[in-house]
Amino acid sequence: MGIRGRWALVFICISLSFGSFADEAAQVNFALRLADDTASVSILLAAGLIGGILSGPIAPMILQRIGPRQTIPAVFLLQAILIAAASLANQFWSYIVVSMALGSTGSLLWAAIMVAIPSYTTDERYIDRVNRITQSVRNMGYVGGPALGGLLYGMVDRSLGLLLLALLVLIAAPVTSLCFNALDSFIPKSGQASSQAKQKGRLDLLGLFRTAGVIRAVAPLLMTVVLTSTLNVLMIFRVRTELQFSAEIYGLVISALSVGLIVGPVLFAGLFARRGDAAGASIAASLIGAGILWLALSDAALAIMCATFLIGSANGIQNALTASFMMKSIDPQRRVDLMPAYLFCIQTSVFLGFLSAGMISTAHVSMALMIVGVATAIIGACGIALNVKNRPSMVTKGG
Repeated sequence: MGIRGRWALVFICISLSFGSFADEAAQVNFALRLADDTASVSILLAAGLIGGILSGPIAPMILQRIGPRQTIPAVFLLQAILIAAASLANQFWSYIVVSMALGSTGSLLWAAIMVAIPSYTTDERYIDRVNRITQSVRNMGYVGGPALGGLLYGMVDRSLGLLLLALLVLIAAPVTSLCFNALDSFIPKSGQASSQAKQKGRLDLLGLFRTAGVIRAVAPLLMTVVLTSTLNVLMIFRVRTELQFSAEIYGLVISALSVGLIVGPVLFAGLFARRGDAAGASIAASLIGAGILWLALSDAALAIMCATFLIGSANGIQNALTASFMMKSIDPQRRVDLMPAYLFCIQTSVFLGFLSAGMISTAHVSMALMIVGVATAIIGACGIALNVKNRPSMVTKGG
């Protein structure tokens, strides 16, 4: 790939960061507007998760019909329209509908990215590198998006803040379209057409789990996601209520977690991948469990920050390595059907974790964290044993 292709990838990553920032910023902006009613905020958060789940059956049809490289700028355009509409409507139900739609389009966006990345090369090292950078860019949105949303909410004209956010996403649409056009010159047209023509265009969960090695690789991730989705809720009560730390300390704890999410895929994933993507992801799951135990047993602010940095780094590594495994394992002629199925499973696991968090009593936070930590570490250890030889070669054609 020449200089033009490399610059195209750079601008695509910048545009993806715009989309990731905007999605999170919009959700935070909506939540701040509804902050007087905790039930409304819970409904808002649930709407985003439900939207991501509902995207599962729709994504394969859209990806099969217009292709992943056309889907990404189309998603940015739709998100810009949705955010602008929410700024004008300024009503509770408009925020809920837009939140659900943003959750759905966000899931569709990342399904398209996971289909698009391996379509440009069969070089596993190149796929790993691009995937890890993309995962870090995605995680940057989780970090910077809330700050951007709070900043825009603080503007005198709050509707203007959302309109500026919509403009940011709107700019990303033509930029990604032009960059993908530049990258498409590296792919034979016949290869694109034949691969897309054979896709069924439907969510295929059965086909996903029948793919060689997928159940062993994905099961530890899904169980870890269910358990760790309770962490954000439990961490608030652990730091603020049990340990009586200030809001500033809590902010530093969350920042440590966020920094770990960003640097983990880029700096540390390669070390874990030496054992294979699937086994490396399970090693990361064990580290997440150890980090949660550390969090539950520590009383010092610095130790808690170190624990959350470990959790964030291992979480980012696990997500990146499992995504790399999926890109290499799935037949190119089935990616449109199976990648959305993989994300559907993750979104469903996050939602189950969100529901289970509400069932935990605030009087038993430390005990709950210890149970989650031990369970996650055990799941990771079992995953290592199951995946130590689970190293599929890059699938380059239909079987």
